[in-house]
Amino acid sequence: MSSTEQKRTILVTGANRGIGFLIVKKLAKESPPDSTIILLGSRDLKRGEDALIQLGSPSNVHVLQLDTSSRESIIRAKDEINQKYGGQLDVVINNAAIIRKDLSADAAREIFGTNYYGVKILNEYLFPLMQENGRIINVSSRAGPIVLYKASQALQERYASSTLTKYQLDQLVEEFISAIETNTLEHLGYNAEPSFLMYGVSKAALNALTQVEAYEWSNNKNLLVVSVTPGFCATDMTEHAPDARPAELGADSILYMVNALRSELKNGGFYADGQQIPLISAPIV
Repeated sequence: MSSTEQKRTILVTGANRGIGFLIVKKLAKESPPDSTIILLGSRDLKRGEDALIQLGSPSNVHVLQLDTSSRESIIRAKDEINQKYGGQLDVVINNAAIIRKDLSADAAREIFGTNYYGVKILNEYLFPLMQENGRIINVSSRAGPIVLYKASQALQERYASSTLTKYQLDQLVEEFISAIETNTLEHLGYNAEPSFLMYGVSKAALNALTQVEAYEWSNNKNLLVVSVTPGFCATDMTEHAPDARPAELGADSILYMVNALRSELKNGGFYADGQQIPLISAPIV
């Protein structure tokens, strides 16, 4: 559609509540309706429509039904972007994520299905729609660097390898899930102590994926691919923990990646509140 050809199009996944909702709210407020299209990705269409009403139904915000754990849903969403929004994307914010604390292979598959495989598959499908100098922002967590800090040096080196491929990264993920099933996490080099182990490993894998994608796509359309942590924020996912920071600050940390000058950001880098941080680091005390 010609009317959208010159407009910047931004997709936010998992945007019907929490930090994703706040990102869309801030984008809608800051972006002129005649120059920016904001796609509010929501696994549940009704919840997405309710979120849109809650926002006041801005003219430049549109609900996109998208379950990032489903390849079929991703394909339908891509088709909808092609048909309704000019088939182009300038920014993708992969915000959708889940957490489960029961240590089981089923729980791990569900977590990785959204937090790792979902992002990987979505980015691969949407890559052809990305515009020159576009940005892919993978929302991660400090839990990733912490679980790697507690892991063996051999595992750390595999995740941080500059020659890591997507195939090798998939192998790391599958080995981790298998080790949960066979109760061999320690033998593999993981510390099974953290209650957020599965979530943390999914985010360590996402940070590694970000580096692989950055290397793969930097010379193709000059894409910028970064990961960013919103920090430990008061949301439904954290059960609004009393020691959590306001979710608005988490949204700002992510939006910094949208608005910062390209020269200020390192392709493949991991960021918190505008500052690059290590992929392996001790807990902050």
